[in-house]
Amino acid sequence: MNRTIRPAALAATAAAALLATLVSAPAALAATPLTISAVTASGDDGNVPANTIDDNLSTRWSDEGDGVWIRYDLGSSKTVGWIALGWHRGDERPFTFDVQTSTDGSSWSTAIGNRTSSGSTTAQEEYDFSDRAARYVRVVGHGNTLNEWTSITETDIYGAGSPGGGGGGGNCTYPAQILNLTNWKETLPTGSSESPTEIKQPALNTFAVDPWFKVNSSCDGVQFRSAVNGVTTSGSGYPRSELREMTNNGTSNAGWSSTSGTHTLVISQAVTNLPATKPHVVAGQIHDSEDDVTVFRLEGSSLYLTNGDDTHYKLITSSYQLGTRFEAKFVVSGGQVKAYYNGTLQATLSKSFSGAYFKAGAYTQANCTNSSPCSSTNYGQVIIYSVTVSHT
Repeated sequence: MNRTIRPAALAATAAAALLATLVSAPAALAATPLTISAVTASGDDGNVPANTIDDNLSTRWSDEGDGVWIRYDLGSSKTVGWIALGWHRGDERPFTFDVQTSTDGSSWSTAIGNRTSSGSTTAQEEYDFSDRAARYVRVVGHGNTLNEWTSITETDIYGAGSPGGGGGGGNCTYPAQILNLTNWKETLPTGSSESPTEIKQPALNTFAVDPWFKVNSSCDGVQFRSAVNGVTTSGSGYPRSELREMTNNGTSNAGWSSTSGTHTLVISQAVTNLPATKPHVVAGQIHDSEDDVTVFRLEGSSLYLTNGDDTHYKLITSSYQLGTRFEAKFVVSGGQVKAYYNGTLQATLSKSFSGAYFKAGAYTQANCTNSSPCSSTNYGQVIIYSVTVSHT
């Protein structure tokens, strides 16, 4: 899937910059949206569904709760291929949502699952999916990083093709088209000894490298791969393809305190491969100024939550199957870390630390001294479908 931002809603100079970064075929943005004959919703707060089809970004539809929805009727079955959505206060908070389609209004197929808006614009953002026949298109909301409200200002639905031009499954070239990487940097398992390659903003916006950091084949997630023979940092014996939290549009290292404010990380992900001999991978962590505080750690089929040096502090599940998508969540506030798995609280850790930051990706816990073969074919791998961070 390809997410771009519609230049019609931006100043000309900003549009030019965004197009250079995100859009491979600007002419596709002149596409004419399909006619919407009716719109209904699960409910509203007085901001009604019709506001999303009035060509006015200052009006909106809003409803509160996980799973609220707004449904668009195209009048008859048509080929649909992408959707453009505007989010109320979309430059302040990312929204999580699904897009579903139906030919009869009863049986629904997910076109886009658990997607997250950029959180950086109030203009409409475009989301691509595989072309399909549908009369009804439904957006299902899962709230935003501040609350459980879903608020859409404007919706346009388009036919066959994609925002970047062409047809079929979309034109997703860079991980930044799938994930909002504004305040991250990527550390790769490549480079020179104890000096792995780091990709920072703004270069990260248009960076991908196969197979270590790239969009997955279904165009709905980002592949992080780290082989046992990869380059490591000076402070670790293990390689990683991993995001490190940043601030100020990716120009400065993040560093916050567990005793001031509320800090939240949510990752929708799947571990898809483990190294041989020592099948261990870390997929999501909190790090402070000195060491990791707590991480989600998979060992074979056993997924653990760690607590400092206690790698087996909490067994989350002993039957994890590779490729199974799950949500990992940390909420840090008042000197406590709360860890959730698929929305269920797993542990509350009393922790006082500073200089903290989040990490997400594939941190392979094996190397050539304890895993064979010592080659790029032996690796840990994680697919991240969405990752959001909030600080309040």
